[in-house]
Amino acid sequence: MRRTAKNIMVLSFSLLIWSTFGQAQKPKENSHIEEWVNKGLSAYDKADYETAEHAFRKVLTIDPLNAVAAYNLGLTDIELDKKLEAAHFFKKASQTAAGDNLKSKAFFNQGNIWYQKKKYDKAVEAYKNALRHNPADEEARYNLALAQMKLKKQQKDNRNKKNKQNKKQNKNNQNKQNQNKNQQNKNKQNKQNQKNKSKQKPKNDQNKKNQDQQNKKEKNKQGKGDQKKKQQNNQNKEQNKQNNKPNKGQQKQPNGGQGQQKQSNRKPVPRKGQLTPQQVKQILVALKNKEQKTQKKIKAKILKGSGRKRKQDKDW
Repeated sequence: MRRTAKNIMVLSFSLLIWSTFGQAQKPKENSHIEEWVNKGLSAYDKADYETAEHAFRKVLTIDPLNAVAAYNLGLTDIELDKKLEAAHFFKKASQTAAGDNLKSKAFFNQGNIWYQKKKYDKAVEAYKNALRHNPADEEARYNLALAQMKLKKQQKDNRNKKNKQNKKQNKNNQNKQNQNKNQQNKNKQNKQNQKNKSKQKPKNDQNKKNQDQQNKKEKNKQGKGDQKKKQQNNQNKEQNKQNNKPNKGQQKQPNGGQGQQKQSNRKPVPRKGQLTPQQVKQILVALKNKEQKTQKKIKAKILKGSGRKRKQDKDW
């Protein structure tokens, strides 16, 4: 910026004097105003800004509509780095000033404060008001162009920032929605798995029960088979033992012939499934008789055939 504030301390004093004598005020009040104005101007020149601020406030206490005192108080607050308070008193001066010159300067200094605070929209409006009351103020026109350029850039940056924030917010919302959806799907899947597990459990219990019963049945069956097999083995073992056991009649006797005589007189006891010697003898006799009959029949047939042949030869 080309300047920060316009110093009109001398002009203010002149305006204050003319304003004081131009109004129908009591001589005692005028003397008090002039006394405080002189005190404020002197302190300002000495850079005693606290004393100057106090003096100009006293003037506004006596005359609240004194535009020059309000303007000078605004300049003093700028030196005290009370820029927002200074903007307030410049605004007051612009509202109460009678001439365009003081109004234009008050608006100009407002614009400078808002520019430094980066309130470019307020700065633009203040510079425009300064030019309305003094179109020839080239410094106000220059500062207006700077403020408009800064405002345009600020608005663009704000839009970009807002778009970036919106994009980030939308992304966060989308991620949150996806997380919620995934959680819902997970909960739904867990619920379905729990439901399937609840249905499957009775079925598995029944299958296990059936399998246990089947195993028990097979085990019992196998046990019976083993028992039967064991019994069969015992029977076979007993049978083999009986078969391998010698007859008492075949054992050697110590008395020789007498034992042999006793053996021949004793009838053998047939074993289970075996034929007695008597039965074997009868079978052999029957077979022999049958064979003899068969031989007789065959011989008779042969003789009969021979007799017929001779008879035929004899007839010839």
